[in-house]
Amino acid sequence: MDKKKMGVLKKLYLATNYTYDREREVSLYQEDSLTDREKALLKEMNWPANQLEWLSHDSCVKELVKLRGDKRLTRERIMDGFVAGIGGSYPRGLSPFISYYTMQNMPEHEFQEAERYAACRTCSFSKNKKDGFWENAPYLHYVLYLGNTYGSSPWGALLDLKELAGQPPVKPTNEDIEVFRSLLDSLARSGPDETPGEFEKRLAAEKLMPKNKYVRRGILKSLAIAGVIPNSLVQTYFHTWIDFDDMERQGEKLANTKGRSDMEMPWAAWIGELGVNWDVAKELFGDEYVVQG
Repeated sequence: MDKKKMGVLKKLYLATNYTYDREREVSLYQEDSLTDREKALLKEMNWPANQLEWLSHDSCVKELVKLRGDKRLTRERIMDGFVAGIGGSYPRGLSPFISYYTMQNMPEHEFQEAERYAACRTCSFSKNKKDGFWENAPYLHYVLYLGNTYGSSPWGALLDLKELAGQPPVKPTNEDIEVFRSLLDSLARSGPDETPGEFEKRLAAEKLMPKNKYVRRGILKSLAIAGVIPNSLVQTYFHTWIDFDDMERQGEKLANTKGRSDMEMPWAAWIGELGVNWDVAKELFGDEYVVQG
């Protein structure tokens, strides 16, 4: 999406430009803040300012499993988009990597509450939303275009992939590929005792990646879920599902997931000596994108 279109969306979804629908517990954004020219561009984009969708645990699981048959959602386009997202030419390509993982691997299941969390033990769907809640889908799509990642939850993965399926596939540029390779190389040359937090600081200083630290962390967490970034507690792999409850129990063993820390598994359990799993990286992205240093 070009800068002009993103500029209109940023203006539309400004934090102060909404009214709150108390009945449906959702924010509704005001087109009145836009100029006539901006409204025309929004219409040209076929982008509704607000489009509420009712999402429940069971409906999201069912629809996400059904999406496996959508031939527009190929693994190749997901990997291409992710590399382009890391490189910066296509931030929208970042979230589908884990949304696709969730779609392909999450088992069909009923809601069963985790022992220590008010959420589904399998997929993390919130207990207080399991019977349904309203979500303003275009706003979520907007933050996905900024590079944020929502694919770990079934409702986020569903809204992500449904929108993506209607968009044309994107190939990474040569510059994107170089940034992706540089990220893997940076991980591979980490000191043996380097922590996730220390690596994030070094990555920011190297200025390889997007400026937003949460976008960078989303990338690292995604690679950790896929097994490209190994960890010391759980063996992760792009074709293997790990229940939310099991992952969180392992995370409780770590100091960096407690208190004020917002570090999450499985990225939280990486340490420098583990580097990169080059075999998994090559399997997922191929020799075209992965060159072991």
